[in-house]
Amino acid sequence: MIKVSLMGYLVEAFYYPVIMIIYSNIRGVKLKLWEIVAISLSFLVIDFTCFYTIVFRFLVLEFLSYTRDKDLPLSLHIFYASFPWVIESIFKRLIGFFIFPIFGSGYADLGNNLVYITVEASVVLLYFVLINLSEIDFQSFIELSEIKDLRKKLIFTDITMIFYYIMVEFLAGVEAYGGVNNLIYRQWLVVIYFIFFILMLFYMNRSYQNRLEKEIASAREQELRYLSAYSKKVEGLYEELRAFRHDYANILVSLKEGIDQDDMGIVRKIYDSVLEESADFIQNSKFNISRLANIKDDAIKSLLSAKFLEAEANHIEVNLEVKDKIGVPDIPLLDYIRLLAILCDNAIEAALEAENPAITIACFYQDDDYVLIVDNTTKEESVPVNLIYQKDYSSKGHGRGIGLTTIHQMMRKYPNLTVQTNSKNYHFCQTIRIKKAFD
Repeated sequence: MIKVSLMGYLVEAFYYPVIMIIYSNIRGVKLKLWEIVAISLSFLVIDFTCFYTIVFRFLVLEFLSYTRDKDLPLSLHIFYASFPWVIESIFKRLIGFFIFPIFGSGYADLGNNLVYITVEASVVLLYFVLINLSEIDFQSFIELSEIKDLRKKLIFTDITMIFYYIMVEFLAGVEAYGGVNNLIYRQWLVVIYFIFFILMLFYMNRSYQNRLEKEIASAREQELRYLSAYSKKVEGLYEELRAFRHDYANILVSLKEGIDQDDMGIVRKIYDSVLEESADFIQNSKFNISRLANIKDDAIKSLLSAKFLEAEANHIEVNLEVKDKIGVPDIPLLDYIRLLAILCDNAIEAALEAENPAITIACFYQDDDYVLIVDNTTKEESVPVNLIYQKDYSSKGHGRGIGLTTIHQMMRKYPNLTVQTNSKNYHFCQTIRIKKAFD
């Protein structure tokens, strides 16, 4: 596009920071210095070439989004790249088409430097007002893009955004360079698409929230089932201990008789036949469940108890280490429950194939960080940890890779969550560290 003057161009280039602010907000990241420079230089080149190269504006942001996180689906990269341009275009034109006439001005007054800067600043203000009022969470779009039905809506929205932007800029170019007056068409296009676009964002956001609410309701029902199983397990252990206490009393009576008669044969017989078995009974791994008392949250406690029962039913040795009282980590409880369930399910699945099936779970605080360790034995001497987070990878088959991909998504969603994975000597271990979030 040809600029009247260098000063005029510098003023018009005021849209650069507007696009970058909106992009940074929906992307949920702060732009690095090299990204700011790359965006500015790219837009500069595009603006000084022919009019129709504006389509490359999308590609600049899409490329930067891809370099940030290559694991995100293409539909989400396109959304991140298109959204800032569409919002800037819609709000700028709504102001020029419908607000300016109230004050006796017109869209052409955007050519005034001060007016142009004011309008671009208003675009940022209107954007944040819209986001705050609508309570749209763009970070949830990461999970939204993984849901098949909603991903289709996201792809459709991407297509409409690109269509709208190219069409409105094309009509503006036809009027500016061809002298064809099509203002009324642009006005209708902006109004209709603005209504559609806002409704589409609301629909996707609400659909995701409804799905999340269903997950929460399902999690609560599952928690009740887990808690019921935990209660029955505790009752069973109590009955075993009560029976053992009764037997132990009889053992003491028998020992007393042996001692009174100074008959070491009786004492030795009682020890060999009863006390040795009693020691095994006390040291049985199922009594590790008592350590769940140190976990304060009932949902976490009931989930772990259910997984222990499942492992026990599959003849997997379970060891639990929760020596001190421990609460809930600084991420939403539902997400932590999902993470914990995935780790336990994967550990049980892998341990079943091992020569010596065993699982160890440890939970403790370290330097104010919440640490969870899940270790299981494996069939292989080592698992390729560099591949396990790929969506379709599984050492056993379809299923495990999806769960681990979910954990990887949580790492992107919560910066205070890190996962360390290692595998050697027929053991697979994952260490989850959740840093305390200070206000």
